Amino acid sequence: MNTSKVFTNSKNVVINYFTGPHPAGNVGVQIHHIDPINKGDIVWYVNPQDVLLIGKLFYEGKYDASKIIALSGSELLHAKYAKAIGNTCISAFVKDNVKSGNLRYISGNALTGSKISGKGYLGFYDHQITVIPEGDFHEFFGWALPGLDKFSFSKSYFSWLTPGKKYKLDTNYHGGERAYVITGEYEKVLPMDIMPMQLIKAILAEDIDMMEKLGIYEVDEEDFALVEFIDTSKTEIQSIIRKGLDLIRKEMS
Repeated sequence: MNTSKVFTNSKNVVINYFTGPHPAGNVGVQIHHIDPINKGDIVWYVNPQDVLLIGKLFYEGKYDASKIIALSGSELLHAKYAKAIGNTCISAFVKDNVKSGNLRYISGNALTGSKISGKGYLGFYDHQITVIPEGDFHEFFGWALPGLDKFSFSKSYFSWLTPGKKYKLDTNYHGGERAYVITGEYEKVLPMDIMPMQLIKAILAEDIDMMEKLGIYEVDEEDFALVEFIDTSKTEIQSIIRKGLDLIRKEMS
């Protein structure tokens, strides 16, 4: 593991190390494993680039609104890092750098980012621009085909026979909203000691007591991004989590 000395040599701080695939880097996941949040707790966090911004403001008396952003996505001709001003228009970064076709431009990453146009603006808290194909098409008998070129976490298609294969994913849901059933898949992508499906159901029922018992204070929408991605029911789970958090905040105010 390559760790910058900027972090390892920091003074008067406690350093915790995390490794593994997404969502190991999520703030909510890390807080959960360091010191879980309980009712009434308030936790502040800041990302490394903003630490530099704050340091420069106090050390030099200058507010530097620039930041390093990642240009990513299968439809970019050249993925790279670039320096940009916060809330900048993305057109300068995607012009002559995208493939042809109908594209989805995202401020942020493909799992939690916001849809924008090719002339839209980078979100204040975002450090990434993502460009992927727009899934605005229908497939005739798509569900009945072997799906060798389709990614499937639940092994619904025979593509699971080639685990090392890479896919170019688009925004297509490949089906509409379905019955909400217990699959046991959520726990495989959510490294937290909670019961995700039961929590989601408690939020839908607006059962405050059960939401608290199931760990509503420890989660955020982005923690459930992968859960939403693999969900066979095609449910907008991140929106449900936000609804639950807003409900809890309203009850506590």
